[in-house]
Amino acid sequence: MSLLLWLCASFLIVPPIFFSDFGVWMVPGIFEQQWVKIVFLFPIGFGLLWIWFNTGYVIDNKFLKIQYGPFRWKILISEIHSIRETKNPFTAPALSIDKLEINYANFNTIAISPENKNEFLFHLRKLNSNINTENNNFSDNRDI
Repeated sequence: MSLLLWLCASFLIVPPIFFSDFGVWMVPGIFEQQWVKIVFLFPIGFGLLWIWFNTGYVIDNKFLKIQYGPFRWKILISEIHSIRETKNPFTAPALSIDKLEINYANFNTIAISPENKNEFLFHLRKLNSNINTENNNFSDNRDI
């Protein structure tokens, strides 16, 4: 996922700025101008880098706070029903394919990828002992 994100961001930022002839053929002339490429492609590349450098998860009192670039979620830990491992590459906000899928409130789901899943789950269970884990793949001991 990291490699893919960095390749896309680089491809969207570098060519429009440094290679003015780089582009798509058979498009209207306005799209062949370098400033148009920069205006449209640079923000997308910048957004990808914003996601890379500003993704994180914080357990704060009663809330799980998730930040994914410009996007933010605030989930009541008491509303979390279950957590399971998933490797779905299309769910967000995570920078890894190895994720935790959190089911909370009324049929809401979000997937995240904390660095240490057991430690993360340990802290969540301290605040909500009713969290179910499928297949009990997670140990109750922290990996320290």
